[in-house]
Amino acid sequence: MRPVAELLSEPGREWRKVDGASLSHIVELNSALPFEPPVEYIELLRYSNGGEGELALEPLWFQLFDVAFAIQLWRDENYRKEYPDLFFFSSNGGLESIAFDMGCRKPSPIVMVDCIAGLDSACRVSRSIEKFIERVGLRDDQDV
Repeated sequence: MRPVAELLSEPGREWRKVDGASLSHIVELNSALPFEPPVEYIELLRYSNGGEGELALEPLWFQLFDVAFAIQLWRDENYRKEYPDLFFFSSNGGLESIAFDMGCRKPSPIVMVDCIAGLDSACRVSRSIEKFIERVGLRDDQDV
């Protein structure tokens, strides 16, 4: 995969970037999780610690959670009980949340969940974060 900064800066991609995560943010994230987050996810956070834009996959809009909020959700007792294998890292700004399914073999697939409907609503939207990031900033009718 090309570097995230290069990919999301391409002409025609719609991504509202914010400042990237600092090294201390990344260390805090790694310390909070009982698994090693994918390097592509860390690269995305280093480029933009939050932000939003088009997504050429369901749910069609991508709002990246900043490190602090992702950690907060991971530590939330209700989320751990209801979604033990999911690490939520984004949403569509509406009902759908987007997560790594850590219960699957690596690379962890990306799933979309309606947290009101619960875990039964989970559906796979990408086989990996790498493939997911390739679709960030693009409309559904645009090619990679």
